[in-house]
Amino acid sequence: MLVINLLCILVFAFVGFAKPTPIKTCTVKHTKGADDSPAILDAFAKCQTNGNVVFSKGVTYNAWTPFAVFNLSNVKISLDGNVDLPNSITIVQQKINTTLNPPTTYATPWIYIQGDHVQLVGSTSKDGGRFNGYGQQWWDNGVRTLRPQLATFNVTNGYMTRIKVIKPVAWGWSIPGQNILIENHLVDAKPDNSTRDSTISFPFNTDGFNLSGQNITVNGYYGENGDDCISVVNGARNIVAKNGYCGFSSHGLSIGSLGRNGAVQTVANVLFDHWTMEGAVYGARFKSWTGGNGFAENVTWSNIRTINVSTPAFVTQNYYDQDKGPRPPNTSGTSTHITNLKFINFEGYINPNPTDGTCISNPCWNFVAGADATQSIILDLYNGTAKGLQFHNFQIHPYKKLSSSTTVICDPATLEPDDIKILGFKCVRGPYQPT
Repeated sequence: MLVINLLCILVFAFVGFAKPTPIKTCTVKHTKGADDSPAILDAFAKCQTNGNVVFSKGVTYNAWTPFAVFNLSNVKISLDGNVDLPNSITIVQQKINTTLNPPTTYATPWIYIQGDHVQLVGSTSKDGGRFNGYGQQWWDNGVRTLRPQLATFNVTNGYMTRIKVIKPVAWGWSIPGQNILIENHLVDAKPDNSTRDSTISFPFNTDGFNLSGQNITVNGYYGENGDDCISVVNGARNIVAKNGYCGFSSHGLSIGSLGRNGAVQTVANVLFDHWTMEGAVYGARFKSWTGGNGFAENVTWSNIRTINVSTPAFVTQNYYDQDKGPRPPNTSGTSTHITNLKFINFEGYINPNPTDGTCISNPCWNFVAGADATQSIILDLYNGTAKGLQFHNFQIHPYKKLSSSTTVICDPATLEPDDIKILGFKCVRGPYQPT
């Protein structure tokens, strides 16, 4: 039933475009060496309804000031050219600190798009449809203050295709809308002068997508980055993310984090299907904060290939800032409840390094006692709040070792007897033994 309901999202997305073809074209004017943000806003104002806003082929526009467009109706955005953010850390910080653009879960976006029946169509050329963030200099200098999220696509009945995000400062696209289909997305957040395991020029927090909306499908994704490729966060419902590749040092296909500072946060009905994770810290990940509230239910990760991934499947209900000290006591006695999380058809091998270049504290932010680069599954659960977890067909082995060397970390005291029966492997701190 879950899979059937989620696959229906594609139907919702296409039905949402049963509106007339845009009848007015507004080409954005470009002035060499000047800020094009006013011209961008002017084009959207003229084509706010039943319009086609065109960024011309072969032109790189200077979006040197954050901008927001609201109340679009039946608008196509033809990104045949490219859009540049300022190539200056100081200018970006100054302007993101003063913009009135609505903030997202993690930051304030440089670009905010809101409306109904909105299409964002990138160029068929690899050299067009680009958003250039000039993040390399931020990574080189270790700057992690006043960073913008690239953009928010807050639309109902939306479509996005062939968008290329090149060297974003940090987070990429926030998607809080509903009935949205995203296809063939590219993220290049791999530094030019660093490696997965280096703290030099590491691209911190370069998430590909933060999804918090409803009825959203991501079909076709290629990304190299230093954080989650897909992060499904509070409020999300009916999400499908499929046919993707995450490289460099992804932190996985993630639910959360949820429940920080005891917040009530919820996620339901999510499917991750057919992904290749290469060099990632995590393949599939769920994370909720110690003492959180709310729930996550009906989440499936299926057909996941892990190449050199530190932990293929990781679930924690005890997430916390490890660089700020030991785990705080759970004084509230609560946790974000998880129900029906399924992990099906995983194959590949484990990276001998349990972390990556984000490890700049002692202990590391993702330290797990006893982890030794042989674990295919790590469960860090809060007693009595995890129901219906299932793991099936895990063909994972440590680097240059046999499958028989694969281990798991699981505490049976955190699960009920009926849940241990359906778990799919023996819940121990020791060898992986499918059941």
